[in-house]
Amino acid sequence: MKKKLSILLCIVMVMALFAGCGNKGQSASAGSTKILITTTSKGDAFRDSLISALESACQKQGVSYDTVYADGSAEAQVEQVKNAKSQGYTAVICRLVDADTALQIERAADGLPIVYVNSCPDEEYLKADQFVYVASDEKVAGTYQAEYVLDKLSSKNEINVMILEGEKSHSATKTRTDSAKNVLNASGKKINYVFTDYADWSPDLGKEYFEIVNQAGINVDCIISNNDSMAVGAIQGMEECGVDPSSIVVCGVDATSEGCELVKEGKMDFTVCQNAVNQANAAVDVAIMLSDGKSIKDYAGAADTGYQVWVDFEKVDASNVDDYLN
Repeated sequence: MKKKLSILLCIVMVMALFAGCGNKGQSASAGSTKILITTTSKGDAFRDSLISALESACQKQGVSYDTVYADGSAEAQVEQVKNAKSQGYTAVICRLVDADTALQIERAADGLPIVYVNSCPDEEYLKADQFVYVASDEKVAGTYQAEYVLDKLSSKNEINVMILEGEKSHSATKTRTDSAKNVLNASGKKINYVFTDYADWSPDLGKEYFEIVNQAGINVDCIISNNDSMAVGAIQGMEECGVDPSSIVVCGVDATSEGCELVKEGKMDFTVCQNAVNQANAAVDVAIMLSDGKSIKDYAGAADTGYQVWVDFEKVDASNVDDYLN
């Protein structure tokens, strides 16, 4: 009897051992990806929503991750990435503090794949299946804004344009602005750029710049803003100056909740939805694939270059704004 019990106990222990090994294997396989999310700082509406969406995407996929903030310091971000490999991370999702530091970031990564989001380095620093940019094509955003302005002001042969630009170091600033100008300049109309300056994504600067323009007695037909926050600030400036916001065509980017509310109220005319959730889901998918040594060439939205994944921009105006309000 003792011998039988001993044999039975051994069988149970062996079964438990194999069951334990089996669970461990599945867990390791499912959770083999560990992502470092490094970004600049909190305070920007779209950037904050993107980071939140990245974290949610990791959680849904059961991926281990950590989010670190460089607080506007490019040096601090390089140091964060430099320590990533030794800390067991398999990929980095990076919202660059400064797009010009991509080379330092890549050297610091020491072979880890990097998925850039929101701010794109020069293409020379992107590499197929290693250094990949996941975002929406910024040229499209500026094009949509300019096309809306031209349609809205089709009866005018001369248009006075105010442009609110984002951060000087941000890749989207130049691309959105240049693409909008290219479309406007090709329209055959006389385009007067009565004010253009960096408002650093800030509603406070957007407000201040409109007040400066108004005090100078400059006539403005439209405001093309690189993001919603600066457009919101400009509208606040209009209201404080006694200017009816509906008298000026205002276009933003990001379809933030505040921007969409103003579109619904008729104070803001148009915004372009940069879908943070879709971008985040794609970025995490790509990070997982690169962590496993896979190619992204067949991933939805992947460009032929192998180092870009595009997520569509979406036009938002009074006709469909309810679809974008939470």
